[in-house]
Amino acid sequence: MKSTERKFQFLTREDPDTGARVTRLTPPDVTCHRNYFYQKCFTNDGTQLMFGGEFGPQPSPNWNLHLLDLPSQTAIQLTDGARENTFGAFMSPDDRFVYFVRGDRNLIRLELATLKEEVVYVVPDGWVGYGTWVSNTACTKMVGIEIAAADWFPLNTWQKFNEMFHKKPLCRLFSVDLATGERSVILEQRGWLGHPQYRPFDDNTVAYCHEGPHDLIDARMWFINEDGTNRRCGKEHLNGESCTHEFWVPDGSAMIYVSYNDKSPERWISSLDPVTLENKVLTAMPQCSHLMSNFDGTLIVGDGCGKASSGDNEMLVGDPYLHLFDLKTGTTRAIARHDSGWDVYKDSRQVTHPHPSFTPDEKQVLFSCDKERANGVEPALYLADL
Repeated sequence: MKSTERKFQFLTREDPDTGARVTRLTPPDVTCHRNYFYQKCFTNDGTQLMFGGEFGPQPSPNWNLHLLDLPSQTAIQLTDGARENTFGAFMSPDDRFVYFVRGDRNLIRLELATLKEEVVYVVPDGWVGYGTWVSNTACTKMVGIEIAAADWFPLNTWQKFNEMFHKKPLCRLFSVDLATGERSVILEQRGWLGHPQYRPFDDNTVAYCHEGPHDLIDARMWFINEDGTNRRCGKEHLNGESCTHEFWVPDGSAMIYVSYNDKSPERWISSLDPVTLENKVLTAMPQCSHLMSNFDGTLIVGDGCGKASSGDNEMLVGDPYLHLFDLKTGTTRAIARHDSGWDVYKDSRQVTHPHPSFTPDEKQVLFSCDKERANGVEPALYLADL
């Protein structure tokens, strides 16, 4: 239950291919996962880590939030409600609060010192809160996506993901004031919207995407002013091109994304300027799904995968490594194996995805995956030393 403390026993091994130290943080008998890769999960000093885990009390599948103290290897359970969006949860910049959506309806602010919960915003009747909501840099506002309830169904398989695209649901991109709970609709349209993100240090600029199977989207990345004006396409896809998993460099300098062509085995790390809309190819890379950078975008980590399937977003096994891209030196190297099976597991399309990102000191990479399931170990969180 909430407030329960659990003593973990970390397990450190040497990666068989690279020699890197890789530490499993979570217990072998409990399914655990990290939050979405561009959401804050570490305290600023790097000593505590927020994660999602299936410790109960609700029956499986059900995720609740926990805070792991790395020096003592002790975790405290933060929530015990049903249907927590643990993938979209994040810590506030001052380490005081965790924000998450419960039951597709209620945006919760949880105070870490007391575990007191406060409902900040309630999705109106007739709508469903979808996906990952993201705050501005000051954590005074948040952008999110709501889908009309008449168009909504659970997206617990890749086939359902595909069906949602073809349904063209009525969606709205909105912002909410975290002090007052007041909502402002930025954009409403028929067509699946996702991945809303304030530009860091620029509350006027909001990014969002046209969601769906990569090869069926002709222009994924879009920008709009917070007041709903100046909607602009970030990039029209070239013939056969797909663009995926865009994120803001944390200093706000650019948006970075994955680009690939169905006729080429290579993938590319590219950047996009939200003002000039200039696109730049930064470097070629192995087939990676998710990328995340350090604060100024000089280091990038990616999770290797297989060739994307056609007509949906189902992930295929291929490249089993986490990769480090140093844009200053122009070098690339494998960090360690993640060996994700990329499977849908316990009604989740995300729980086996590595979603790597850097620790605050940039000395390790956090990821979660199911690399040890063949040995009876549930999906877990890992730290790989750089």
